[in-house]
Amino acid sequence: MLGLDFFKKKKKKTTIKQSPIDAVVTNLDVALRSDFSPDGHFCSFTFIDERPSFPRVKRTLKQLGTHDGVYVVNHKYSYQEITDTTDLSGLEILKH
Repeated sequence: MLGLDFFKKKKKKTTIKQSPIDAVVTNLDVALRSDFSPDGHFCSFTFIDERPSFPRVKRTLKQLGTHDGVYVVNHKYSYQEITDTTDLSGLEILKH
């Protein structure tokens, strides 16, 4: 048949593309020094962040450093990938 194959629908290739950004449970430990306390302070935060850039960790450290008289001495963070067995009961999750 002449020209009828032009009207046939072509099959679209469906590929599942994984996102390079993963949501992870992040534990951030921060050691602070203050002009008001010679012993210093220690803060621990647990939240959901994005790996590999960790924007919430960076934003939290920046916010802590903006206060006068409070200095971030040291920090460390660790993360755990979210799977179907991960307990998220204590975390606040917002859907956008």
